[in-house]
Amino acid sequence: MSSLSGYDTEAVGFDSITSEKKAGTEISTQTNEFKEYGFGCQTVTSKDVGCSAEPEDLNAEDDVLKEYPPPGLNAFLRKVVPSMMEQLDQNEKDMPYNSSDSDEEEAVTAKILQEINVDGQGLGAGDHRSSILGVTWSSTGNTLAVSIGQKQHETWCEQQGQIKVYTMKNFEGSKLTHTLDIMEKNCVTVVKYHPAVSALLAYGTASGEVVLSNLVNTSLNSFADRLYSPSGCHGSRRVSALHWADASLANTFLMMQINGKGKRRGAADQMLISSGCDGTINVWQVNANLKIFENVVCYNLNAGRKPAPDITCFDFNKRYCLRRFDEKLPDDIFVVGCKSGQLYLCKIKGTGDEVVDPVHEELEGHGTCVLGVEFSCHKPVFVSMSMDSELRLYSVNQPCPLKIFCLDVAISCMALLGTTPCAVVGLTADEKEALRVYNVFSGKQVMVDGFMGHQEVTCVAVSQSGIVAGNMDNKLRVWELPALRFKLSSEDYYF
Repeated sequence: MSSLSGYDTEAVGFDSITSEKKAGTEISTQTNEFKEYGFGCQTVTSKDVGCSAEPEDLNAEDDVLKEYPPPGLNAFLRKVVPSMMEQLDQNEKDMPYNSSDSDEEEAVTAKILQEINVDGQGLGAGDHRSSILGVTWSSTGNTLAVSIGQKQHETWCEQQGQIKVYTMKNFEGSKLTHTLDIMEKNCVTVVKYHPAVSALLAYGTASGEVVLSNLVNTSLNSFADRLYSPSGCHGSRRVSALHWADASLANTFLMMQINGKGKRRGAADQMLISSGCDGTINVWQVNANLKIFENVVCYNLNAGRKPAPDITCFDFNKRYCLRRFDEKLPDDIFVVGCKSGQLYLCKIKGTGDEVVDPVHEELEGHGTCVLGVEFSCHKPVFVSMSMDSELRLYSVNQPCPLKIFCLDVAISCMALLGTTPCAVVGLTADEKEALRVYNVFSGKQVMVDGFMGHQEVTCVAVSQSGIVAGNMDNKLRVWELPALRFKLSSEDYYF
């Protein structure tokens, strides 16, 4: 091959050995237009099969299983079905076709359950006429206690006081029926059932006495069956408010009693707190079974200053362990409202030889008498309401109110609805309604129909059984509690 390298670029032509030739053919084709078709099909078949079993087919040794219907079933259905159908019919009437598309707020109707004429002994007439001063529900919600007396006294009280107890009787068609009278030497200004012990009732008088009654014993017309506070407490002046301590607050005061006086507590010991118009707040350790009624500490608001504040209401912080950390309040605070409109933020202090002044800070108060103060269970704030129809929202972290609302009606009393951020207020005789409901965070009225009345409401109380209000005409009206049917959004719980 190397000898031919000089001829790489030269070509040599010669004839092919094969002489056979083949013909070639070119063919082109065109396909039709492309189309796609889809079809659905079902491959599952259905078949209905029925079967029945006879009692003899049951492999049970118990003869009861072989009986149909079972014993007692018909009697049970005859008892349950009518009430169940009645409840379904009632629910259909209460909430017909609630639509979320409507922007207009529909009014909730509160059905009146009962109206009671309170006929007390020696109620008098004219300027000396007594009226309902206080009302309270028992913890079970089936008993009411109503206190009767005069709202105003020129000097000393010389009027006989009275408490009437009404209990719900099933044989009376679930109506409250008068069951007991408790007579007192003076007007009963305030009355309060224990929130957990249903038969434990406390009340205060116009002469400064705080009384404890155990209504398990029905012979309470004898003064020997009741426990009285030591004489001279509250300066022998009117008791304005009562408060039963919850378990956490009671432990605080009981530990104070143990550390200060070295006395052990009993398992049934309770803590009762009372305020008077002489500017004092007393904490009592009470036990109805052991006949214990001892003072733990006496607070004097603005001690040394004259005149002493006329306390009208107070409330202690409600402690909730599930509340967020940033919404928790100190456990040792309480707020006090006065007749002059002042509001005091106070702290729990221990006993001492000197006068104990609990005032921590004086808040920016109302211009007129404070009708009620109460801590909210939803937010770390408290609500106050005054005689000039002013609703205020306070935080304990600042002296001035967070919000101020001026209501368009004249009010006389208030109570918070624990399940919602709302308050029910009692109105004066100038209004056609007896009660109204307001959202305390927004100041807006919650539309509720059915709270009709023409007399001034003197007191109001709320429980799971309903709302009860007493008026100047010595009438008690009990309404159902419509709070569960309030249409509240998440925005109604913020401010």
